[in-house]
Amino acid sequence: MKQKITIIVLIILSLFLLAFVTPSFLHNKNHEISNNQLVASHIYGLIAGTIERPIGISRGLSSDEFLIRALEQEPNTPEKAMEKMMSSFLSALKSNFGYSAAYVVSEKTHRYYTSTGIAKIVNPQQDPYDNWYPMFLDTGLIFQVETDRNQLYDYRWSVFITARIVDTNGKTMGVCGIGMFMEDWQKMLAAVEKQYKVKINLIDSQGLVQVDTDTNNLKNAYISDALSDNASSEGFTHVEKKRHGFRMTRYLQNIDWYLVVQGKNFIDAELEGIILIVLINIFLIVSIILTLFQFKKVSHHDLVKSSLPEDELTGLPNRNYLMESYGELGVFNTTRYKSLAVFDIDHFKIVNDGRDGDKIILGVVELAKNVLDEKGIMFRWSGDEFVLFLEMESDEALERFQTFCETASKNLDVTVSVGIVDIDLSESIKINYYRAVQACYAIKEAGGNGAGKR
Repeated sequence: MKQKITIIVLIILSLFLLAFVTPSFLHNKNHEISNNQLVASHIYGLIAGTIERPIGISRGLSSDEFLIRALEQEPNTPEKAMEKMMSSFLSALKSNFGYSAAYVVSEKTHRYYTSTGIAKIVNPQQDPYDNWYPMFLDTGLIFQVETDRNQLYDYRWSVFITARIVDTNGKTMGVCGIGMFMEDWQKMLAAVEKQYKVKINLIDSQGLVQVDTDTNNLKNAYISDALSDNASSEGFTHVEKKRHGFRMTRYLQNIDWYLVVQGKNFIDAELEGIILIVLINIFLIVSIILTLFQFKKVSHHDLVKSSLPEDELTGLPNRNYLMESYGELGVFNTTRYKSLAVFDIDHFKIVNDGRDGDKIILGVVELAKNVLDEKGIMFRWSGDEFVLFLEMESDEALERFQTFCETASKNLDVTVSVGIVDIDLSESIKINYYRAVQACYAIKEAGGNGAGKR
């Protein structure tokens, strides 16, 4: 009888405690989510204000009448006079707005004008770092925001806002833009992260980190999970993570990036102690009734990787895997690989809009695996671009990939461009990659649907 009374008392106490805790928790939880939304909105406003101004300046510069006239008259203007005029123009721009870099690249002469004069002649064939210029023009975009190292400033990480300059007939005359040092962004975001105890990132449409207070993560880590939040530009999504965590994501339409804010739910942590008391009561009741209870502890991990070494769609190792294995500026540590190939699907945006893009990519990957025949390793670099380290000489690779292109065209109704180079072990992986990219672009300029080597 006494045992029954004890059980009844414990049940009543547990139910009372649950009845008290649940409404309080729901109220506090909703309040915390609301606060998180306010914090995320504040961060969004801060970043939008920081990026919108240089975007406006770059786009305004691209339509500046003085600049357009100067580029139109460039062939008839002495180089020194043109250099002096452009450096004066860009110096005034830097002085007025205070950005670290202002630049103009002429399509006619490929001169790279800065506030100090002609910094260089853009030539991707000689300097792989210059590949950014034809790659931007090939996108067809009016402007683009990109994170990269600034070659003219000791390769310091920078955020570039590049805009296309066109004449009255719509013909491209060159590009212009503004550069901002990454450390300025990092100082601003570090202060906000410390104040609100959150982690802030800007990622691209592949999940690759473009802005982070930790320099080691720049273009070297992924937050792939955030892409599955299906965030829009209208507001933040809110996703609960394991062990009291949350993630809020919002699409920045102007720059085609995503703002990701991650942090801890403190209400959940405080509630854990109360829930523990309830669980102890329930445990005692079950122990009395059954006399034996096996309690399995489920371990949780506070740290969730923000990047994966494997591409989720294809199962191939991705850019992050390569970065982890070799480092961003790493070199080949084996003579196993003889050649390097880069390929992508021609006009993939058009293909993707009209067909199932994922199915096409999987089909192309399967054909490429047949070509590879386990003689190397293939990475999904980004979107429809793939990089391969090959255990075969470039001549053999060229023959195999020419067949690959023909098969893709026949069986999948898509065309592929492939660039192949002999690996130069005295150069970094990045330089070898850019050389292969140049070979790939040479095929594209010739109409695509083929393989070529340098």
